[in-house]
Amino acid sequence: PYTCGACGIQFQFYNNLLEHMQSHAADNENNIASSQPRSPLPVVEEKWKPQLQRNNTNNTSASGSVGNSAIPEKERQNIAERLLRVMCTDLGALSVVSGKEFIKLAQTLVDSGARYGAFSVTEILGNFNTLALKHLPRMYNQVKVKVTCALGSNACLGIGVTCHSQSIGPDSCYILTAYQVEGNHIKSYVLGIKGVDIRDNGDFIHHWVQNVLSEFVMSEIRTVYVTDCKVNSSAFSKAGMCLRCSACALNSVVQSVLNKRTLQARNMHEVIELLNVCEDLAGSTGLSKETFGSLEETSPPPCWNSVTDSLLLVHERYEQICEFYSRAKKMNLIQNLNKHLLSNLAAILAPVKQAVIELSNESRPTLQLVLPTYVKLEKLFTSKANDAGVVSKLCHLFLEALKENFKVHSAHKVAMILDPQQKLRPVPPYQHEEIIGKVCELINEVKESWAEETEFEPSTKKPRAAGEAAAAQEEDWFGKNEVYDYLQEPLFQATPDLFQYWSCVTQKHTKLAKLAFWLLAVPAVGARSECVNMCEQALLIKRRRLLSPEDMNKLMFLKSNML
Repeated sequence: PYTCGACGIQFQFYNNLLEHMQSHAADNENNIASSQPRSPLPVVEEKWKPQLQRNNTNNTSASGSVGNSAIPEKERQNIAERLLRVMCTDLGALSVVSGKEFIKLAQTLVDSGARYGAFSVTEILGNFNTLALKHLPRMYNQVKVKVTCALGSNACLGIGVTCHSQSIGPDSCYILTAYQVEGNHIKSYVLGIKGVDIRDNGDFIHHWVQNVLSEFVMSEIRTVYVTDCKVNSSAFSKAGMCLRCSACALNSVVQSVLNKRTLQARNMHEVIELLNVCEDLAGSTGLSKETFGSLEETSPPPCWNSVTDSLLLVHERYEQICEFYSRAKKMNLIQNLNKHLLSNLAAILAPVKQAVIELSNESRPTLQLVLPTYVKLEKLFTSKANDAGVVSKLCHLFLEALKENFKVHSAHKVAMILDPQQKLRPVPPYQHEEIIGKVCELINEVKESWAEETEFEPSTKKPRAAGEAAAAQEEDWFGKNEVYDYLQEPLFQATPDLFQYWSCVTQKHTKLAKLAFWLLAVPAVGARSECVNMCEQALLIKRRRLLSPEDMNKLMFLKSNML
């Protein structure tokens, strides 16, 4: 690998190292310029003043005589940076900054604030879009250096990466985001955004992800991928652990059971009729958030697109809906509603949606909640599978769909143990040894990367050459001892701040703390709340052809990581 002499970050390709070093140089120039006092400015103004006085003796406009060279290059860079910040605040400003009204505003500010006469903004700066985009690569490289250094200085030698699609109408795009712990908080960095075609397969997305990651992190870094169902997980599994987005998985569980073709094939016509009535009620003009209020305070992630939303909304606001339609004298829809079946289905589906909302929490770790969520839903469906009628059939279908679509990975099991409030409590005793074995296996897998750090090396005597096998067994037992010591400690009664807890016990549980700072930074859900807005803006730029795909990606990178 090629190593940067300034910060020690390693790169697989020499071209990436060159870009990195150029960004270091540009960043250093800006730091030197910003650290200089503003006192030299009058000297520059004195150079401008005689020229303006000579060419503008009658206090008239100097626009005809002042050329582009009247403003130093550093000042032009500062103006370009301000323009890029305006664009990143709202990408709609791409068309605004070149409009007449924005030019008039800038002209008024220059005319009012200039000490040495007024001049034409358009002649001095030219087209604002052109000026900003000219300096876009420079600013992109500066921010890229900071992101690369942040990811390269990761103390736990592992990151989480989400690659999730978001569809806006017929178009869709993928957002690539990296996660790691900085201090006691999870920090995310949007590394790339790419519009995709329906014909693009999972391998194409995998190659794009690996190309982008190679510009920011070394291939040796431990990576846990979280992807949606459209991505080929087997390709990502070769580069690291690959998990499926939990919200997508639960959405697939519900969709596969309540698919109208599936229900029709199993002669569940009353369920189809109930779903149709709820959709009609939820889609009518009378049933709105303004009339009945919102169903929940926290909305589910963008990848949750379940047919159950209308059913749960009708169940939640049933009394208000009846009152509303009785006043409107339109009780025919309400009369066709099977209230008993509605209540039973809501009792099954409401915990599923609540689980999705909890797993998509963006303010705290969520990976440790995946296995307990699976166990909780499995118990729910099993308990209601003994009921009579159509509900029992549905619960059997939900159990099959849960096992097929909601896969629990070893990373989920290890993350659950790393929560001191849960540890092994959510799972039955016969699974304890298996999960403890998964923890020890993961410790052994990443032990090589920890060996370089002296503070995390076990303080054991060096074995003799003849006893290497016994020493290896002793070292493995040492890792298991640490796990057992941790599990014997009492459970937390209150919900702890996980990263604060592991910061306090790092010296006591060294290996487990390393795993915690890596795995607990990985989100359970790949789609974030800002994904919809980012994809809408990216696809709008693509449709209007405001920017090239490369410039659009750089601008979205700045928008996410600079502000």
